[in-house]
Amino acid sequence: MPTYFEKYTKSEVTSTRRIITTPDDFARRNFFYVQEAGYLQSLKPHESRRRGLDSYLFIIILSGQGTVQYNGVSHSVKAPDCILLDCHSEYSHKSSEEEPWELMWIHFNGPHAGYYYEYFSERHDNIFRIPDTASVTESIKQIIALNETHTADSALITSRIITDLLTTAITSGSAQKENGSQPVTAKLNAVISYIDEHFTEKLSLDELSSGFYISKFYLSHAFKKEYKMTIMQYIMMKRISLAKEKLRYSSDSIEEIAASCGITDASYFNKVFRKAEGMTASQYRSTWKGRAVNPL
Repeated sequence: MPTYFEKYTKSEVTSTRRIITTPDDFARRNFFYVQEAGYLQSLKPHESRRRGLDSYLFIIILSGQGTVQYNGVSHSVKAPDCILLDCHSEYSHKSSEEEPWELMWIHFNGPHAGYYYEYFSERHDNIFRIPDTASVTESIKQIIALNETHTADSALITSRIITDLLTTAITSGSAQKENGSQPVTAKLNAVISYIDEHFTEKLSLDELSSGFYISKFYLSHAFKKEYKMTIMQYIMMKRISLAKEKLRYSSDSIEEIAASCGITDASYFNKVFRKAEGMTASQYRSTWKGRAVNPL
């Protein structure tokens, strides 16, 4: 991954340090990769405006404040706000004159970057906060250091750090959209906990919606949006996982295992098992026959 390093001295408007990198073909096809990363201290207000970049931008404001405009909406931002943008769309940002900002950023991309951004944007606003800001700044520092002095593992480690950074952004509790999603998420967590305890029993969407005082339509819609599967798919996933454990570590018949996992129809059990695993329950058991009965 060839790297071009620039260290800018103070100009009238900014003091900037950045790296610009070019991934090799293997990294471009398989990893998250950084395109640019750096640190900026604003000395005077100035606006940066771009559109149509094949890139995603992550910013953390270290101090000060300013404005970010994205998709035609202007947002006031201040430390320690974080920002995640799809740079294919037009965006701009401008530091405050009264409190000029300091910030760190990475432009990144990769074969799965769009999917991560889509998953993030379904759950969060573009402006959000991460409780552990030190971990964010440390991650960006690591990315800069890795790509200043290129090694054989720089691309792989950079990809891992970007993955961790995006995972932190997505799962951060304080980054939830301010539209009531936190109470909804709490209720969905309660539904998940109930299913985890009772998935071997007869469960229905009607029973769950009634028990948790939420409409059947809204529950099914919110659950699928949050977990990327329907409630019944989640229940079946739990049942199949338990069945696999019993097939490997018990001598119970397939019919007994199916019933103990909450599926009373053995033929239906075989059908859904084959769909999930690409083989019958008997074939799965045979595959694991003779292996030591331990968790390894």
